[in-house]
Amino acid sequence: FLVSILCLRSITSCSCTCSITPVYSPRCTLNIGSSNMQPSESATPCPNLILICKRDIFRKRFVVRWGLLLFLTLLFINMFGKTKIKFDVHIGDPHERKRVDTGAGWEDVVFHPKRDQRQEVIEGQFKPVEPHVDHVVAVEDGPIKQDKLIPAFTGKTHLPPVFLDYIDTTEPWDSSIESSLKKIWKVNKYLSDRTPLNRDTPDNRHPTCFERRYQRKLPTASVILVFYNEALSVVLRTAFTVIKESDPRLLHEVVLYDDGSTEEELQAPLERHIAQYPQIKLVRSTNGRGGLVKARIYGSRAATGDVLLFLDAHCEPTPGWLEPLLEPIALNRTTVTVPSLDDINWETLIYGGADTVWVIGGVNWLMNMLWSAIPEREMERRQREDPFPITGNLKTATMAGGLFAIDRQYFKELGEYDEGLGVWGGENMELSFKIWMCGGSMYMVPCSKVGHIFKPSHPYSFMGNEADEITRNYVRVARVWFDDELDFFFKIRPHFQSIDVGDISAGLAVRERLKCKSYRWFIKNIYPELPLESDLVAAGQFKNDDGHCMDTRGGDLQNAGLLYLGPCHTGSGRNANSHRFMMFTQDERLMGLNFCCDSGYSEALQFHGCHGQGGAQAFKYDPLTKQIRQRSGKCVTGSEEKKTVIMAECKEGDRSQRWNFEYTYF
Repeated sequence: FLVSILCLRSITSCSCTCSITPVYSPRCTLNIGSSNMQPSESATPCPNLILICKRDIFRKRFVVRWGLLLFLTLLFINMFGKTKIKFDVHIGDPHERKRVDTGAGWEDVVFHPKRDQRQEVIEGQFKPVEPHVDHVVAVEDGPIKQDKLIPAFTGKTHLPPVFLDYIDTTEPWDSSIESSLKKIWKVNKYLSDRTPLNRDTPDNRHPTCFERRYQRKLPTASVILVFYNEALSVVLRTAFTVIKESDPRLLHEVVLYDDGSTEEELQAPLERHIAQYPQIKLVRSTNGRGGLVKARIYGSRAATGDVLLFLDAHCEPTPGWLEPLLEPIALNRTTVTVPSLDDINWETLIYGGADTVWVIGGVNWLMNMLWSAIPEREMERRQREDPFPITGNLKTATMAGGLFAIDRQYFKELGEYDEGLGVWGGENMELSFKIWMCGGSMYMVPCSKVGHIFKPSHPYSFMGNEADEITRNYVRVARVWFDDELDFFFKIRPHFQSIDVGDISAGLAVRERLKCKSYRWFIKNIYPELPLESDLVAAGQFKNDDGHCMDTRGGDLQNAGLLYLGPCHTGSGRNANSHRFMMFTQDERLMGLNFCCDSGYSEALQFHGCHGQGGAQAFKYDPLTKQIRQRSGKCVTGSEEKKTVIMAECKEGDRSQRWNFEYTYF
């Protein structure tokens, strides 16, 4: 078309015919924009076309006819020739960029919001109508080059709302029922039952996520959702959102594994609501409730996709979530990916979250998962390796809960989860240690965002005492993976030594078979923020000469928590050293099990994330005076009046400033 326009506009003294032939013409020289076109004996190349000039042969009206004929010829070749058509979109809102089947394969187009948001629901699969395309460019046949990458699938928006078929959404709101259901289900079930099961999720990814491109050929995913007496609307919303926000070429199936639910709405009503969705596979436990860990194992065994993608049954993935999780696994099958978690408020169901990730998963000596600031070494690695470092994938020592993607065969090679673990607790740590120590790697993926309902407490009961079940799991994991560091683990909680964890020979056999590294290696190489016992000056209860001990009271579980002064514990019972285990490191950090003491915020010592820069987090111990000093000239002091540990002027012989340690390493 452009060629014909140029012909019509540039030729004045002669007419022309145009043929698309990739050769050279010895017959004329084409000077676009000139009124003179003279024959030439020298050859002048015209890429992919020859303009043959014939002076004064045709009159001007024939020019129009030949130009029109040329346009129709090119259009015919473009439509019916052996040429692939690619939609190359250069304008439009990236949030409306979608992928459709053009007949020659799946391509990316821009939907005009007011023109093309109509949808059809055909056998449970949402299919877009024929889109309007802004720009069409011909692409030659042949293999797709590595640089021909595509953006992530952005889901289907503005679909007709789907509700539970037995809920009348027009009834007046009953606040009393809403309140009572919250207490039972630990989520606003009343609101959830009246919220569309296929509601749109916000796309709050960082702008650089829209610039990223992914391989066209990625492994397929089996999304595994395990539930036990979860609200039906919450389970269905998770499954339907997975389908809605996932590229159908990549979503192999959604496996719903029912771990022996007893609620009536999770029986026939569940089956009725998923009947029209061939992507959903419902698997029910035949032996009653087995617990979350076993349910995930059995759910994974029912899956047949290339990649297992575990989610909690109270999640809502957002646009573009799937490809960022799958591509690292396609590049290295021993890579495990973890999505970025956003918060869905359990009372209002309002979705909230940041546009990128500023923390990674860590661990303390009691095997609690921590959120730690991104270390400088990881920031530098992303800067070197990623063109968009602010949203580059982050090495993470541990994962939170059970939201992750892993190659299905690799999961089996790792021995899956430890089947000896109880209902819940510690399984994320066990798998994290296993991945890193046995040759794999794990990354948090900022451009894959999944909303998660963080419930105030567990709505289900444990098959026994909850604290005992979780503690047993942690001790079992420690006995398999902690090696020589196990003694320090027991110093923190002496009563753990007497807990029966059952037969751990299967876990030890996995370590032997895979030639896994030690826990010391894990700390030194993957999470050096956790001090080893060999890195310490002192540990245990820190007691001053007045007979009082430093007491975190859980304050080191959050920023700005205070360090208190309280009575010391004796004996080896359950509460021995509870909240009173402190560490003093060789690099001058005074810390609890999670965070570092910091004197820079108030007179009282507070817990803040360890930054490793010294300053208000740097302390020195004087073995002669037994004082813990800072460069400011002040000493760590136990204030009986304020019941906190404060910084005060150093005074020789002050009993509140003389500290004795339970374990010393100097």
